[in-house]
Amino acid sequence: MKISDRLSLSFRNLLRRKSRTILTILSVLIGTVSIIMLLTLAIAMDKEQKDMIESFVGIENIEVTSSGMGNKINKSTFSKLKKINHVKYVIPYKDFYFDIKLKSDNKARLQANSGIKLIPDDIFKKIKPDMIEQGRALNSSDDLSMLIGSDVKISKFKKMGQYYQKVPVDKLEPLSQKYKLTLGYRGEALPSPSINNESKPQNIDVDMKLVGILNDKSFLDKNTVYINEKTFKSLEKEDQKLELKSLDSDNGQGNNKELFTSVSLVCDKYENVSGVEDEVKSMGYETSSSIQMIEDINKASKNIMLILGGIGSIAFFVSAIGIINTMLMSIYERQKEIGVMKVIGASVSDIKSMFLIEAGFIGFFGGLLGLLTSLLITLIINHFIGNMADPSGENFKLLIPIWLAILGVSFSSLVGILAGYLPAIKATKLSAIETLRSN
Repeated sequence: MKISDRLSLSFRNLLRRKSRTILTILSVLIGTVSIIMLLTLAIAMDKEQKDMIESFVGIENIEVTSSGMGNKINKSTFSKLKKINHVKYVIPYKDFYFDIKLKSDNKARLQANSGIKLIPDDIFKKIKPDMIEQGRALNSSDDLSMLIGSDVKISKFKKMGQYYQKVPVDKLEPLSQKYKLTLGYRGEALPSPSINNESKPQNIDVDMKLVGILNDKSFLDKNTVYINEKTFKSLEKEDQKLELKSLDSDNGQGNNKELFTSVSLVCDKYENVSGVEDEVKSMGYETSSSIQMIEDINKASKNIMLILGGIGSIAFFVSAIGIINTMLMSIYERQKEIGVMKVIGASVSDIKSMFLIEAGFIGFFGGLLGLLTSLLITLIINHFIGNMADPSGENFKLLIPIWLAILGVSFSSLVGILAGYLPAIKATKLSAIETLRSN
């Protein structure tokens, strides 16, 4: 029997029992939709978590701090770290946390979750033009100037019930605004006045200029305001005029003070972060990076995928039982037909392949319709739930990867063939004489 004859005969047999075929295909459809949608949800959750982590800190970054073993962060530390393989950038810095407000609106602030960082002038020279979204990078001659990451926004605090919430002011272009940085302490009790009884202010507003905004390609943190060494020295001069100093320039190290008190490493690839981190720890320094968090998330995501995939597989198992039941009933109804086929010369492989093809058809069409149904469901979810979470529609989206679409249809076809194997074997074992004698 030709393969085309087998296909034609199998297809006609399925159409003769339309109701049963449709119900069996429907069970496969439900199984396919279950496993595709559950795995798509797991993939979307995994991507959302990774994007969230990457938005706070670069996954190639390692923060290095002094340990309790007496190892200090100093210039010799920077030179040692530069020699480590796979370290692309060594960024010494010093942290500050001050208010930077708009001169035109005292309630609007330049909000940076990571505060202000003083970094060396030579680091700014490494910023390439394609890392700048607007404006330019800082240079050593810029005074009372700053550069901001892509996530630093102009915001206001608005009262929402009993709490205040940060609300971005999108209508204001950061580069076109004038800013003031407040040194000192506002509205707080200060120690007793200085011994010489000189009248000194508690705080000073220093005019600042924004020269540029970094984009996501930059190796610097996205949520930070950056200043150069000249700006820091100018702020130090202003700080000396205050009753209580707000710039701890010596970091408690007395005569051995260092201008930069912490350091951040940027590795060439995320895969090399773990090795670099181990080497830095062997030098006696403490480190922190996102690698452990990423690994934990990857592990949790794999577990979620396995759990959700297992739940979807149960529906597939039920579908397989439905296919087996359908094929067994078909054998009992077509005993004489099978007997006639054997008498006229049909081989065992012809009969077996015919039933396997029928079961495969059911699995394939059920999987294909399940994939189309899943695509429709994702469109509905993305349109309604996605837009409710974020008007831009970019906050959370379900996307079915091509590999999952192919796997879903292929797996459903395979389940159909495997489910039809036992009925096909049973059909081949029927005796031609007994089937012709049966009513």
